[in-house]
Amino acid sequence: MSQHSDTRYRDDDVKAALRACRQHFVFAFAFGCFVNVLLLASPIFMMQVYERVLPAKSWETLVALLVGLLIAGGANGIFQWVRGALLLRASARIEGRLADRLFAVVVQRSASGVGPANAQLVRDLDSWRQFVTGKGGLAVMEMPWGFLFLGILFVLNFAIGVTAAICLAISAAATIVNSVLTKRALIKANVVGNASYLFSEATTRSAGAVLGLGMLDAVVARWRRERNKALQEQLIASGRGVLLSSFLGSARILMQGTLLAVGAVQVINGEVPFGVVFAAIFIFNFAMRPIDQVIGAWEAYHPVKEAMGRIDEALSRSPRPEINLQLPRPSGAISCQDVTFIPPGGDRPVLKRINFHLAAGESLGLVGLNGSGKTTLARLLTGSLRPSAGTVRLDGAELHQWSNHEFGAFVGYLPQSVSLLPGTIADNIGRFGRFSDDDIIDAAQRARVHDLIVRLPKGYETSLDDSSMLSGGQRQLIALARAIIGDPALVILDEPNANLDGPGEAALVACLESLKERGTTVILITHRPNLVVHLDHAAVLRDGMLVSFGTTQDVFKQLGRPTVVKRVEHARD
Repeated sequence: MSQHSDTRYRDDDVKAALRACRQHFVFAFAFGCFVNVLLLASPIFMMQVYERVLPAKSWETLVALLVGLLIAGGANGIFQWVRGALLLRASARIEGRLADRLFAVVVQRSASGVGPANAQLVRDLDSWRQFVTGKGGLAVMEMPWGFLFLGILFVLNFAIGVTAAICLAISAAATIVNSVLTKRALIKANVVGNASYLFSEATTRSAGAVLGLGMLDAVVARWRRERNKALQEQLIASGRGVLLSSFLGSARILMQGTLLAVGAVQVINGEVPFGVVFAAIFIFNFAMRPIDQVIGAWEAYHPVKEAMGRIDEALSRSPRPEINLQLPRPSGAISCQDVTFIPPGGDRPVLKRINFHLAAGESLGLVGLNGSGKTTLARLLTGSLRPSAGTVRLDGAELHQWSNHEFGAFVGYLPQSVSLLPGTIADNIGRFGRFSDDDIIDAAQRARVHDLIVRLPKGYETSLDDSSMLSGGQRQLIALARAIIGDPALVILDEPNANLDGPGEAALVACLESLKERGTTVILITHRPNLVVHLDHAAVLRDGMLVSFGTTQDVFKQLGRPTVVKRVEHARD
């Protein structure tokens, strides 16, 4: 993809989200101005007490100054609250602009094999959003005020201003040195930490195998090694940060003492009133606040920068689908024309020049050994993968001409790895609200799983969050109902009988017959030919190539297995 298109998509997503929050940031900065101006109430109060209240012993002036200080403090609190509320709204708007889009990209990347099968990008968005509208954003907004407060010190007294400037320069230099020393350690800690998180997620997904195979101790030891690497890098980076904080804490005491000493000299020389010295200490601390905020934000900056890079890369490589003219409902005719597929990052094709055509309402059994490319072809036929070369067409139109939402209304798919989502059985069969209750029940009946569902304590409202209540075969039949709901024009079934027993396989055969009666085009993928004999056509995949295609009878004869066809046909008779 060209650099031009990368920039275009970044502008459409991340920068557009920031532009949508521009007013929030502008007003937050404006209220931050009021907050910082009102901070001057304390040093002004102190100066007035020393210059007016104490020499004149005026109770009235003291009370008036206290009232003014209380009003300024209350207003300061209100303005800080408003600024925080504006930044929270900006955070919510960024979430609304990017979260759904990014989650869709996570699913698309996982389906296409170009990204990790986890929600790392969503966590990245949370980190970046919280940083931009939190520590990072506030540090940027507060930075100019450090120079303004330093300028006020020069106005009060040039010598005090010079002393404060030197102290601030030392603090800034220490912060820069710390950033250089900790940058590499922070980056490495983040990379190693992510590796340990990915390993823990993969382990929890395979928890049954880990325990069943007695691998728990070995897996925990491996996780601990990964965790220790991350911990070591974090300790290095954090240790340097603690060193800087300790240095600045001690240095600040010395700086304040130095500033007080210079101020005392100025008082002795009659250059400034006594109250100015104490007011200068307050203002110096205000000038140090931006440096403190930068230090607080620095530790989060590099992980957030990397997170932003991952978000940027994902969005730039996953352009928004173009809005095409809505095509009519397809009849189900499907064809592959010279389809070749090379996986991302690979150099060898998994599929090579696949060609076949099915008319509407016809059925195809695709057989082949494990690793022959059957599942990859299924994903190409459903549009979750795009061919590296060639085209897949439904009713003559390439698959990408349909939106994913529109395409899903016409096509049913049962993947090899049955994956039911957290929710109820009705949610899963009905594709989370896409189909009506009548459609859900009709699909369950045609998949011969309705009776099983209604016998459950909560029926269709049974939650699938706990997958242990259903067997693999029951889950596969529920996924079959999800695939055939809504009278699709094309249904693709990848190893649909992998977990089925005798009655379950009979239910699958009956479902195939009902699809045939409705005129649905069916592609059934398996490495076992016992179901293929019920279909119109058969094809054989070997090493990514279609080595045989034709009527089921002819293909079985080529395979030297005509007796299988006769035996099954006799059983059906």
